[in-house]
Amino acid sequence: MKQYECKRVENCFSSANIYEYRLPIKAKEEFIECFAPLGVIKYHKNFPRPCFHATLTDGATVKGIIADSVIKVSFPDSNPQECKANFEIFLEDLLKQQTAGRER
Repeated sequence: MKQYECKRVENCFSSANIYEYRLPIKAKEEFIECFAPLGVIKYHKNFPRPCFHATLTDGATVKGIIADSVIKVSFPDSNPQECKANFEIFLEDLLKQQTAGRER
């Protein structure tokens, strides 16, 4: 069973591969830093709603508000379904680690 909810984000670009993930935890910095091995993370802490933007090596981008439970992921036009499947495997493992650490 998945630990998150996922839905496609509708917008004016029908070919856009953007999905919203509702997580069972808040995306705090220690969670966000887990994306570092997969790409580059930029923080925007001086914004009214501090946020982050991670660009992954496969071309996917992860965006969200720091300490919120929703992230948006944009998958590249080339092979979006494979990128999405790989991301969801990574996310599921990451969430298992995060929730296991919380239960201690």
